[in-house]
Amino acid sequence: MMKIFEIDFRRLVTALLPPRLRKPRMLEWLIALTYPVQLLYNDFRSNRKANLKRLSITPQVCYLTWALNDRYDFGLRRIRIADPYIREQAYVYQEAESKPLYLDANHPHYIYSTTETIAVSVDFVVLLPTGLRYAENEMRAFIDSYKLASKEYKIQLT
Repeated sequence: MMKIFEIDFRRLVTALLPPRLRKPRMLEWLIALTYPVQLLYNDFRSNRKANLKRLSITPQVCYLTWALNDRYDFGLRRIRIADPYIREQAYVYQEAESKPLYLDANHPHYIYSTTETIAVSVDFVVLLPTGLRYAENEMRAFIDSYKLASKEYKIQLT
């Protein structure tokens, strides 16, 4: 924290009180009067600390992973962010198209649906361990507040 936000109220009251009025009873009374200000000051400092932590999180994978683990899996830190798995597309043509696809028994081809092969729709995948307790809407709101607006993601249990 910066020194500008560090205030010792006992010392401040003592410094601002004229020396001839610095009796123990007077000092304790003035310190008691500053107690509500000290409570507000402590709230300000904790809010400032939380804001600085929130501002230190960027859309970079390492910071987003750190923030997710701090919030949802602090003890074990098992949440990861990965690139989506891109499946190679193999096209099967009809006879009228005159574009044959030769299938070889040594190199099997798998036919995937459109949703399985389109990797463009997701830019990253948030991998959560099974057994992790979380609210999906809250986690989506948390990730949305830090990710870039143009990026799409998917939450997946591993």
